[in-house]
Amino acid sequence: MGEYFRRLLRPAIAALACFALSAAPAVAQDTGSIRGRVVEAATGRPLGGAQVSVPAIQRGSVANAAGEFLLVGMPAGTHRLRAEMIGYGAVEQEVTVGAGQVASVEFRLELTAISIDEIVVTGTAGAVSKRTIGNSIARVDAADVTAKTAISTLTELLQARTPGLTLLPNSGVTGTASEIRIRGASSLINNAPVVYIDGVRYHDGSLGTFTPSGAGATSYTGQTTSALSGLNPSDIESIEVIKGPAAATLYGAEAAAGVIQIITKKGRSGQQALQWTARVEYGHNDWALDIPDNYTVCTTAKLADPATWPGCQGKPAGTVLRGNPLRDDPDALRTGLVRKQSLSLRGGGDRYSFYVAGENVDEEGVFHNNYDERRSVRANFTFQPTDVLDFAITSNYIRGMLRLPVGDEAAQGMLLSAFRGRPGRIPPGNNPRSDGWATTNPLQANAYDNTTKSDRLTLGATANFNPFPWFRNRLTVGLDYTSSLAQILSLPGSADADYAGTPEGFVAQRVPRNYIYTVDYVGNVVKNLTPDLGATTSFGMQYNYKHLETLYASGRGLGAPTVTQIDRAQITSGANSYSDSKALGFFAQEQLAWKNRLFVTGALRMDNSSVFGDEIRRILYPKASVSYVLSEEPALSGFFDQARIGNFRLRGAWGQAGQAPPPYVASQTYTVSQVVLGPNVGSELRTLAYGNANLKPERGSEIELGFDLGAFNDRVGVEFTYYNKRMNDVLVTQAVPASTGWVSSPYVNLGETKNSGVELVVDASLIQTPKLAWDIGLSLSTNSNELVSFGDTTLKSIAISGASYTPGYQQHRPGYPLAGWWLQVPQRNADGTPVMNGATVVLTDTAVYLGSAVPTREISLSSTFTLFRDLQIFALFDYKGGHKVFNYKEYNRCRFQDNCERMADPRNIDLETGAVVNPEVNVWRQVPSAYLEDGSFIKLRDLSVTYSLPTEWAARLRANAASVTLAGHNLALWSDYSGIDPEVNGYGNRSFVRADVYAVPMIRRMTMSVNLSF
Repeated sequence: MGEYFRRLLRPAIAALACFALSAAPAVAQDTGSIRGRVVEAATGRPLGGAQVSVPAIQRGSVANAAGEFLLVGMPAGTHRLRAEMIGYGAVEQEVTVGAGQVASVEFRLELTAISIDEIVVTGTAGAVSKRTIGNSIARVDAADVTAKTAISTLTELLQARTPGLTLLPNSGVTGTASEIRIRGASSLINNAPVVYIDGVRYHDGSLGTFTPSGAGATSYTGQTTSALSGLNPSDIESIEVIKGPAAATLYGAEAAAGVIQIITKKGRSGQQALQWTARVEYGHNDWALDIPDNYTVCTTAKLADPATWPGCQGKPAGTVLRGNPLRDDPDALRTGLVRKQSLSLRGGGDRYSFYVAGENVDEEGVFHNNYDERRSVRANFTFQPTDVLDFAITSNYIRGMLRLPVGDEAAQGMLLSAFRGRPGRIPPGNNPRSDGWATTNPLQANAYDNTTKSDRLTLGATANFNPFPWFRNRLTVGLDYTSSLAQILSLPGSADADYAGTPEGFVAQRVPRNYIYTVDYVGNVVKNLTPDLGATTSFGMQYNYKHLETLYASGRGLGAPTVTQIDRAQITSGANSYSDSKALGFFAQEQLAWKNRLFVTGALRMDNSSVFGDEIRRILYPKASVSYVLSEEPALSGFFDQARIGNFRLRGAWGQAGQAPPPYVASQTYTVSQVVLGPNVGSELRTLAYGNANLKPERGSEIELGFDLGAFNDRVGVEFTYYNKRMNDVLVTQAVPASTGWVSSPYVNLGETKNSGVELVVDASLIQTPKLAWDIGLSLSTNSNELVSFGDTTLKSIAISGASYTPGYQQHRPGYPLAGWWLQVPQRNADGTPVMNGATVVLTDTAVYLGSAVPTREISLSSTFTLFRDLQIFALFDYKGGHKVFNYKEYNRCRFQDNCERMADPRNIDLETGAVVNPEVNVWRQVPSAYLEDGSFIKLRDLSVTYSLPTEWAARLRANAASVTLAGHNLALWSDYSGIDPEVNGYGNRSFVRADVYAVPMIRRMTMSVNLSF
């Protein structure tokens, strides 16, 4: 695992070992033990992770990988045990324990495709049954996913498993992140959901990495990073996602874009055996997709220019040269190694439990200077000093080291240099090592040094105090702290120093520190008004404090390659910045329950935030929902029985939530600049931001309607949801008159957006026999996005900037999707050929709408085969469509480099003279809209085979269970897109801008892992 990792884990495990000794006290004469097993009813497959409890005496355990559990120190007598697991129906059995004896029991759990009694915690006033809430909550069984396939990051856990949640990857580079959107874009400034982990607000922004463009410290990039990437997926029990204002009201002014709650693994109270789990994974990353060839046509003009085209000399006119430097140069790409080790310990005693785990990850990318290293330790404890009070403490420390390769539109980026290469042309700098490359060669690109070290500490504590059966209280406090040291280093005389305009050398460092504090209280008063009517009154408050401080320093002119300190540079500069925001909210909720099948809920949240300045503003967000379990109505039981429907629930919800603006934008601010006053340097006060004292949060309103259905003995489950979401008071920038003395464009509340769509989840257990089981899961979602209005009749459109090409290809226009594609297209003759004005293609007078830039429909299909109980095969397919992709890479190749395949096709070009044969060549050389393509695709995201070794084989390893998993990620792509990968984006750090601009495509990962349980 590495010496550092051992040092990191040693104190935690040693402390736990001492603490855990009390988990196995001497068995008294009037006590006994219960040894049991939890298996899947149809196949007999062991269900590791199933929870077994004795509710009457608050004891419990968790089944190990072999499905086995042990409860020791049980009082003699008869006890009712309950076994449960996500995706299975709970089972209860009575077991009689004799003094000094060991009783045996086996639980056989039936697979359920849908459970309306599942417990959820997100968007609710405490832990509640799903049947009581009127909105949809998506839940990912992370423990099940990580057990049957290889998952590297949190986003891979969410990918294609949550309808309505869209991941927009920016690059396939190892260590980079995806943008997360839920039910489309509603805001022009921020569409990221709020993330919590065990009730503590979690930082999900960038690590502060320098953009790996090679142009000094900032430029375009698709290689964005996220603080979420360091989280160990194996530590996660489940993930809950609520998708909009109808469900997120209780989170107030920051939750209009949805909420993601990560629930980590815990122990289970009760005398039990310690459970050790170890996993070792080894594999590789490699380039998965075809790499396009470069072409040169040796025309008569090139033959007459030997100084520029030496490769054409001696060849007949019309000869076509082909090259592929990225594929053929041995220093360009590599097979990157993937090495992971993890170890966890789970256990507990009568009034405590614990889960502790560590992980070590070393993952190399396909570029020689790309790697991602992570070390993490997690320790979760629960303690119950009395029957009415319990505490849960969660802690997680993550250390990361990330190095990114130069890429995207950097002149020394390897992909740009490879795809713009022209076979037969004199190499750059007349350097033979750069033959076939356009700008730089791999040895130069691999010297690029851009690293980010990160440390993250997350602490949380939750107290549950239930002094009376009718009065429950929960208080959560927590801190999430992230600190990074990002550095970009260009040594004197290096290629990237030359490209950055600093041949004398350059070094820059950035140190961002993020602090997020959380205080969350919820109280519930439960009362039965009549035997059939119950009421739950809930109330609570939330407080979040976010603080970001950033230090930056750079130095230009390094005296020698070995002297890289900033203070030794010839020219130095520095800067620092900070931001603070505080949000406080209170809520009250009332829920009425009739016969435990009809639930009506109303709630009101009141918020205030420091981003609006010193003025106290009370912002109110209401909510209402209804849930009706029709299948439990006696009058309808005959109908549902005949239709073989076991569960049927109608639900509906309406609610509002907000999206607060960034800190300080509401306030009028000033700054100080240096000025020269004669022989002295002084300071002067000058205006900075005009501000807007009347600024309000964006307000989202949403209605949800849907149903949940379980049929054929719960072997088929269906969840359907329709949503309609509007965002009012959308923030738009508006310039102030110069007469005010300010040069500023403050935010104003003007716009309105709309999103609507449907979400469908179908889970089915098609075959359930001891020798063969087949389970499938289908999810579908659609999104129709529209900018309803700017709220300003003089504002017709906003061109999206941030791309290197002409701005305006993407625009915000009322009546159309946000950031839709707007381009001029060729006018056509009756025979379909382009209208020409001399040598120029005639275009339409104005730009026309050509499509959405993001997917509007998504489908995923998962399939799990279990053969003879011990062999499991899992596959996950992911489809996205309904959008367009600008293939800028091919546009540049065909228009400017003249090295694409179509420009070397004799059907298009006279190969000897280079004259145009096909009129469409004029379009390809002049019209950008010709490269706006259908971006629909299907990907084989995951494929894995897991074999559980026979018990006697595992015993030889001194384990009670062992398995081997072969897993592949991003294995195949099917698409009509002419580029490499329609999913990636070269502008990950530019809001809304999406284009295929030399972004690294998906990388294939193949691994083998060995899993042992002791």
